[in-house]
Amino acid sequence: MKITALTTFLPMLLMPWLVSCASLEAPPVDVGEGGLKKTNATELREYLLKAANHQPIYPVAAAAAPTAAPAPVRAPTFSSTNLQERGVDEADLIKTDGNYVYAIGAPNNQNYQDNTLRIMQVKESGKRLQEVKRLTLPQDSSLQNLYLAGKRLVTLGSNYQTMPVPMPAPGVAGGVPMMMPPMPRSLPTELRYIDVRQPEQAASTLQVRLDGNINASRRVGDTLYLVLQSYPQINLGSGTDKLSAQDFLPTYRTADGKTAPLVMADNCYINRPVKTDETDGNYVSNNIISIVAVDLKAAQFSFKSRCYVGNPETLYASPSALYLATTEYHYNPAQGSRSSTGIHKFAFTGTDIAYRGSSHVPGHLSGQESSFRFSEQDGYLRVITENDQFSDPSMAITAPYGKSPGILSILKEGGKDGLQLVSQLPNRKRPQHLGKPEERLYASRFVGDQAYLVTFQSTDPLYVLDLSNPRDPYIAGELKLPGFSDYLHPVGKHLLLGIGKDAIPDPNGDFRGAWYQGMKLSLIDTSQAGQLKEVDKLILGKRGTDSAALHDHHAVTALPVGNTLRVALPIKLNDKPQPGMQGRPSDYYAHTQTGLYRFEVDTTAKKIRQLAPLITERGREEYWSYPQNDRSVLIGNYVHYFHNGNFWSQGW
Repeated sequence: MKITALTTFLPMLLMPWLVSCASLEAPPVDVGEGGLKKTNATELREYLLKAANHQPIYPVAAAAAPTAAPAPVRAPTFSSTNLQERGVDEADLIKTDGNYVYAIGAPNNQNYQDNTLRIMQVKESGKRLQEVKRLTLPQDSSLQNLYLAGKRLVTLGSNYQTMPVPMPAPGVAGGVPMMMPPMPRSLPTELRYIDVRQPEQAASTLQVRLDGNINASRRVGDTLYLVLQSYPQINLGSGTDKLSAQDFLPTYRTADGKTAPLVMADNCYINRPVKTDETDGNYVSNNIISIVAVDLKAAQFSFKSRCYVGNPETLYASPSALYLATTEYHYNPAQGSRSSTGIHKFAFTGTDIAYRGSSHVPGHLSGQESSFRFSEQDGYLRVITENDQFSDPSMAITAPYGKSPGILSILKEGGKDGLQLVSQLPNRKRPQHLGKPEERLYASRFVGDQAYLVTFQSTDPLYVLDLSNPRDPYIAGELKLPGFSDYLHPVGKHLLLGIGKDAIPDPNGDFRGAWYQGMKLSLIDTSQAGQLKEVDKLILGKRGTDSAALHDHHAVTALPVGNTLRVALPIKLNDKPQPGMQGRPSDYYAHTQTGLYRFEVDTTAKKIRQLAPLITERGREEYWSYPQNDRSVLIGNYVHYFHNGNFWSQGW
């Protein structure tokens, strides 16, 4: 059994001289041996035909057939997309260059209209925004994310197609055609370039439709990296003799109707050894992952690609490589079902992509933003996974990490499969567990030579790991706190801002450990790893309070101003008592208000100061008001809150 649920990932932060040097690097080279095997057309055809005999395959639905820029204006200081890695841009719903704000969405009778792009000009040094252009796509198109690459806006979205009628299976029974059951069908991804040299006259200059769902993306410099998931869309009813491997693979279609392969059969990889019925219980995958590197300097659609036939669920990107990760489950008669995480590395330089190796580490990825379980530094990949939970406390675990809730693995290139294990924690030399018995792994964050991770059941142990020697990592400090953090944000060199929930310990509580309460902001002093200290905290609302920032780090907006970090968070606050409440920690409170909450973190005094929030709704909560797509930007001394397709502005 495998899990297939690839979630969802950029302004360029590298200095110009770094970009210049990167352009001179030699392209990466495919590793000769590795955990994945590079196929040829014949082998790939046989593999995908085997998958076709085990899983239904449907036919493809028929598809329907600038002026010179003005002098630049100096922009005030402004916030940018909250990123995991410097130099690796991530797609989001809103982008700004300080002079204009580009946002997906417009209000439409209490519905979020996601086929609309709004362009707002920044006026009066950031005091207000004025809409200067609105681009609306057809109703069957949906915009999902944006990139701003210089004077080119790149949009990613999907196109809704009618589900085709299932085709007859290759055989018949009693003369009656046997219909294949429904299966998930990938929606095509629409890639558009929009010329914003003059935003008031913004217009689309390129439109390409790519087979497959957009699962993740990153931008490094002038190259956009797309990870697309697709299934072979062909009809097996008329036989397979004339099918080639290329017939199974995704294509792309330009605006003029021309269709071409998105990936070539000789640039694809499958697991090594090739899976067979005898070794994996009839499991074969027809899930095709296309890794596409798009040259954003080119006026037309210019790209290189690779493909992997498998089921990755997470993408992590460093400035030089993409890592695809897959959770796998294996049955052990003595210990039951055990999980491991398969990792595949694809290095890149510009549009050149090369497979460099694979590895497996114990445990599984967990959490809503599992890319934060990864970090690459100096050629070492650091990974934190969650260990399996065991219902039988007497079950013997022979591995050095035992029943530790968290497991750290450090890898580098080398070995038989291309990625080899360098070290692991816990180990026999350092057996202390990462977490207490039955705790779960919550937030994690790598910052240079240190890793921070939160485990939780009734309290929040925050661990700091010293990774300065990749071959001998160790626990450098631990701090127990009430509640837990879903997201950790570095503040300067020696402070960490935790964003999560407060909690009241109770063995009958949520997940048998505690009852979650209001939202919690916790400021941690990390200047001495062995003496971590919570120097300030804020509790917002009661049980039921929520925020998009707890689920998506892009909803966190931060801007340093002198010795202060300005932080803006969209929050749905619940603290109004409801009839029948008896003062129990399990009581849910009613909605009070929704808005953008503002904070200042004083890095000198090590304090969090709460400012008056920008409130958009009060009283009874409407279903559509949940701020799942809420974002904000800070420009100069003003803040702009994007909520349900509307902009709300005020002074900071």
